[in-house]
Amino acid sequence: MGRSATVVSPLVAALFVVLLVSCSGAVEGSPGVVGVGEPIYGRPVSEHTRAELAVAAAARDIAPCGLLDEDLVGSFGQVTAFGLVGDLSTCHAELVPPRGTPANPVWVEVSVGEREPTERTGAGTATAGIEVRPAAGALPGTCTLYFSLPPVPGPQDGVGGRWGHVSYLDGAGGTGDSAAGDDCAEARTVLGSVTDRLRSPARTATDLPLAQQDPCRVVEKMSERGVEAFAPGSRPYECLLTLRGGADASVQLALSPEPPRTGGPETVELDGKSFTFFRDALSCHYYFYPGAVFDTNLPSSPASERDKRSNRLTASVAASAPSCDDAETLVLASAEMFDY
Repeated sequence: MGRSATVVSPLVAALFVVLLVSCSGAVEGSPGVVGVGEPIYGRPVSEHTRAELAVAAAARDIAPCGLLDEDLVGSFGQVTAFGLVGDLSTCHAELVPPRGTPANPVWVEVSVGEREPTERTGAGTATAGIEVRPAAGALPGTCTLYFSLPPVPGPQDGVGGRWGHVSYLDGAGGTGDSAAGDDCAEARTVLGSVTDRLRSPARTATDLPLAQQDPCRVVEKMSERGVEAFAPGSRPYECLLTLRGGADASVQLALSPEPPRTGGPETVELDGKSFTFFRDALSCHYYFYPGAVFDTNLPSSPASERDKRSNRLTASVAASAPSCDDAETLVLASAEMFDY
């Protein structure tokens, strides 16, 4: 396939390492060989994989910004940014507390769909079928509370349910307005609202087209390169694939910083389409950006806070594999499936 490249400075490309960390390790724990079963996306899958896909789909059906109450967050201070961030399963709010400053904001986030808590947790409590576990060893001014998502109906073949979390981070390092010096007071308040909304049959869906997609759908377009197995990753917008011959690969859907108009990582052309390209010690990574920029800055925020570039995000699709040829094939299939 034809390829041309535009190379940029190593310093600018290095800024994208943070974005690529999750992708470079995404292929660990890739799915084993599929068993016999009814096809999904044109491929036969085992009952275990079928259950994993169902659990991940249920997590994607929960819009995180439908769980985070903007008015409730506004009771903690002036909200300056609100919306989806990261891997599409996280909603964040940025705010300035009453006695705080824009230089030391507070962040509140709700995330859904983790396979399991990503931090060491303390003893859990259960209320009305929802288990809550606090993260252990939190830094001053921070609190993360993990909560179990509602069980998915039907046989799950040993697949456990997924988790979510509420996080509160005081940019002043615990010297702000947290009630009575309790770093978890606000997080518990948000969690109470989140669990109430989880039990409600009506939750606000996101209007971001990419958030409606299952990244594993890419296998429908992979006729050129055989797929031995596929399964959801540790997050609901990640798919792990085993290609013919045992090579691991992954596709991730996310919101990423707006690509710079000048500079930035290497840009390559594949079959007449432009992609961002990066290679690290483990894999080749290709990206493309479907859709418009998603601005979470709020017009009602102070003038100094209305145009933070870090809060201007764009939908992104990443395809990664140890072989650059495999990664190229995967990103072209992803573009055919997910480019709008």
